[in-house]
Amino acid sequence: MTAIDPGRQIDHARRLAEAGDLDAAAAIFAEVAVDVEAPDRAEGAAGLSAVAERMAEQLLEDGEPGQAADLLLRALSVPGVTDPARLRVLLGLAHLDMACGEFAGAVEEGDGAESGTGALAIELLARVLPLRGRDDDAETVWRYGLAHPDAALAEEVRLRLSRDVRPPIT
Repeated sequence: MTAIDPGRQIDHARRLAEAGDLDAAAAIFAEVAVDVEAPDRAEGAAGLSAVAERMAEQLLEDGEPGQAADLLLRALSVPGVTDPARLRVLLGLAHLDMACGEFAGAVEEGDGAESGTGALAIELLARVLPLRGRDDDAETVWRYGLAHPDAALAEEVRLRLSRDVRPPIT
């Protein structure tokens, strides 16, 4: 069996990416990026970074933050991957989306839970949603908490809403 020319691999990966087969392109880019003998190693790392970014953004848009996080962690584990800061920001966004899902789940399962836990879940969800551009959803969550039939929970939400959580800046 003859080895595939790494230059041809890079070209093939680019064609795959252009055709929309991002999974296959990412696999080839990663293979080239980790091959210390590959003359196109830096191009492989750059290609992997670009493709991983596109894939992660699409997964986030599709509501698949866990898959986006897994993908980004794999890309970040490749030595020399370019623009790791951008990939880390996307990883953070994936984690924020997963946190929102957990907080929402806690709110939905909150019947019978201690009022402090429910109020905390409501506050965290309402404070994180704007970080993802979902101000209207955050407002809905606050209103839900303030109007909650459990008076103790509603009062805790009221107290949490009124507190200033910003650190003092001097």
